[in-house]
Amino acid sequence: MERHAHYALVGVISTIVFIAAAAFVIWLGSLQINRKVDDYRILFRGPVRGLSEGGEVQFNGIKVGQIERIDLDPRDPNRVITDIQIKAGTPVRDDSVATLESEGISGVSIVQISAGTPSRPLLNKVSKEERPVIRSKGNALSSLLQGGGQLIQKAADALDRVNRVLSDRTIANAEKTFQNVRETSDALVENRAMFDRASSALAKLDLAATDIQDAARSVRTIANGDGRQAFSDISDAAAELKLGIRDARGVIAKLDTQSSAIGTTTLPNINATMLELQETAKSLDGLIRDVRRDPRATLTKGSGKELELPR
Repeated sequence: MERHAHYALVGVISTIVFIAAAAFVIWLGSLQINRKVDDYRILFRGPVRGLSEGGEVQFNGIKVGQIERIDLDPRDPNRVITDIQIKAGTPVRDDSVATLESEGISGVSIVQISAGTPSRPLLNKVSKEERPVIRSKGNALSSLLQGGGQLIQKAADALDRVNRVLSDRTIANAEKTFQNVRETSDALVENRAMFDRASSALAKLDLAATDIQDAARSVRTIANGDGRQAFSDISDAAAELKLGIRDARGVIAKLDTQSSAIGTTTLPNINATMLELQETAKSLDGLIRDVRRDPRATLTKGSGKELELPR
């Protein structure tokens, strides 16, 4: 009898537990049925790192739902279909945008939905699809990570080019070029000094020619016959000397402005011309002294060595 009483107690307890469990399940089911949610779909392009089913969905930073399903778009594998469920009545506008955001350093990503413009209509009111599609925008960090490999490769290529430019051979060539420029600059300084000396010599020759003409005019009144021809020759020589001086000055002016084009052949020719001008000046100076000392004797003297002016 006592044994049967224990069995009855166990049966009663078991029945009570079963009824309580059934009631809990029914109550939980009723909660799920009575809970109202809005279903939306988001199409992300590219990788969705850190996103998983059951992940959090936020609206303006407030949790409003979760991710129900993640799958690839069968028509375009570059797109990821993300179905979400959010609290009913969440004001998702037709210009709201969904983005991926990382949660701290854990690597977990969530879906963040922007509020959009208040004056715009609600998306679930204007969309004709079963699951209205929220526009998506790529994550800046994901885009950076995706393009990071290309950036690193470009940086490596740039460094390689810099290394090629700064090679030992290139540096040696640059040093040689700088040395040549320095030597050319020094040579131009020396040439300018030479041009200054040449200009001074030409100025002296110009004065000498003027003295010849003055001397010719001073003795012209006492000369006749062959003397006229001598004075004419002296005048012609002075005129040609002045012409040669003018031409030489023009050449020197051109060389002074274009000294970088002076070669190894031009400078010796200039030096030879200057020597000839100096010899001519000496001869003319001697002739002037003779005319001033004894004009008549000089004019009646036989023909001597012909004076040749440089061309």
